[in-house]
Amino acid sequence: MNVAVSKWGNSLGIRVPAIIAETLGLKAGDQVDFEVKDDGMFMKKKQAQSTSQMFEEFYGKPFEEITDADLGAAEEIDWGDDIGGETF
Repeated sequence: MNVAVSKWGNSLGIRVPAIIAETLGLKAGDQVDFEVKDDGMFMKKKQAQSTSQMFEEFYGKPFEEITDADLGAAEEIDWGDDIGGETF
């Protein structure tokens, strides 16, 4: 399947054909990962991360090694008076 490369600002872009988007379950706003292999490019849909994976990525170490010192002091944040019909 041939797809044209287009200029988008300072970058290049490609359109994902509908049949591929449908097959992969891609929709507008989804994140994808690109990997260069040999003389080609491999793209796959980025899967949702677990909470522990997000912590590992943020702190740069395995979840089991994250300590209270890494997390810092828990502080309450005052966002101001309630607006609208929410009840907390």
